[in-house]
Amino acid sequence: MTMATTVPAESTATSKAGQSDTILSVRDLRTQFFTRDGVVRAVDGISFDLNRGETLCIVGESGCGKSVTALSIMGLIPQRAGRIVGGTINFEGTELTTQTEAEMRKIRGNRISMIFQEPMTSLNPVLTVGAQIAESLSIHQGLDRRAARDRAIDMLALVRIADPKRRAGEYPHQLSGGMRQRVMIAIALACNPQVLVADEPTTALDVTIQAQILNLMLELKDRLGTAIILITHDLGVVAETAQRVIVMYAGRTVEEAPVEELLRNPKHPYTRGLIGSIPRRRTAAQRGRPRTRLQEITGLVPSLREEIPGCAFAPRCGFAVERCQLERPTLDIHGASHRAACWEVARVTAVPQ
Repeated sequence: MTMATTVPAESTATSKAGQSDTILSVRDLRTQFFTRDGVVRAVDGISFDLNRGETLCIVGESGCGKSVTALSIMGLIPQRAGRIVGGTINFEGTELTTQTEAEMRKIRGNRISMIFQEPMTSLNPVLTVGAQIAESLSIHQGLDRRAARDRAIDMLALVRIADPKRRAGEYPHQLSGGMRQRVMIAIALACNPQVLVADEPTTALDVTIQAQILNLMLELKDRLGTAIILITHDLGVVAETAQRVIVMYAGRTVEEAPVEELLRNPKHPYTRGLIGSIPRRRTAAQRGRPRTRLQEITGLVPSLREEIPGCAFAPRCGFAVERCQLERPTLDIHGASHRAACWEVARVTAVPQ
């Protein structure tokens, strides 16, 4: 049995020269929303590092805090409804949680960009797509109107939109869903950001277009050297795109590992449940045999309006013991680079997946 040790919060990846490879460091981030029904603890103490040129996937079911984590990094939490109440977000030595809105505007869309889940609600319906790409170039890079438009056309060509000069003069409603998402990628990458946050960028697209968009993002990442945080609930997307995966549940990190290690040897019951619920094609040897029932995770996600003293997954977990109900598990390391927040890792891993 591998001994578990708690990972120090200040640990970061370093290059051979001793310079940190970490471009974005999030520590104990807590984001809350204040409603008439109480305080919603949407992000409850998440910590992670993003390395240069890396693709990091954050996965979990709806309501687990993935998108709120992304909005917190971008400084886009609605101030009237919620705010970051604790933790730090350090981007290349700049603490983002203490920046003013004017200071964040210089970073947002320039050094850190975001692709939102639904392009039709993110694009301005009364501006041409070329004008929307050119706007960020004019603001952040000081290009004049003509130079910004030329660069916008180049970006549409880069994301493989046919006849980019004509498409630059069209409005969002004139484009297909896949083309609108390509426009969103063009806007996000126009200023060559160091970090790209993609919040479920392929959810509304069919499988063929989804694969094209993901391949395009990874190709542009390799060409431009951009680090990507990819938020998804699709473990198939994770397997195809990520180097490292964070699994979130109820606003907390429950597991983090390199993608192959996590899919091959999950150590948290929730991760095992997610993997077990993926439909699989029947092999030739299985044909003619009775079909097995698809696994499901029983129970409901806990209310984030209530303080959860122990493990948030305990009420739905078949491995839970009394300690799980009373004491919040620490995110401990098991092996070289695999972390899990579970008191019963030994019992969990002893059961075949």
